Amino acid sequence: MFYIEIYTKKGFKNSHGEHVLSDILGIGVKDITKVEYSPLYVIDGDITSAEAETIASELLSDKIIETYICRSEKQSKEEDGKIGSPFSVIEVWYRKGVTDTVSESVVKAVKDLGILKEIKVKTGHKYYLYGKVSQIVLSDVATKLLANTLVQEYIAQ
Repeated sequence: MFYIEIYTKKGFKNSHGEHVLSDILGIGVKDITKVEYSPLYVIDGDITSAEAETIASELLSDKIIETYICRSEKQSKEEDGKIGSPFSVIEVWYRKGVTDTVSESVVKAVKDLGILKEIKVKTGHKYYLYGKVSQIVLSDVATKLLANTLVQEYIAQ
């Protein structure tokens, strides 16, 4: 299993993160000063590290404005989720059994790359929220702005 997280390169605008920050400020949360957004992918199947790297670099990321981290274990930024880190994290994933059309497209595109192994793909979204906020505020942001709790679940740390 491989976990792939896509990051906007330094010097480029993280438009989705800026939009989310604007929405957060719009619901009255003033303690968050910056939001970074990263698409997430979990690829499960009998693929090699080299194939996972190919999928990340050739299919899932834009070489000009994005970079990625591809790991065989779930990890993220060094300080992710640690007490005292300068940011909090909210991950949003589709619930089990909900159709994820992006994942279906990724599976097809992987075959188009010539990787013909059977894989399953799960997609998600990760938000890094800079500023000191409580768990209650994180849950409010997640349920009001980031996750449709009927079809998605979230993890806030």
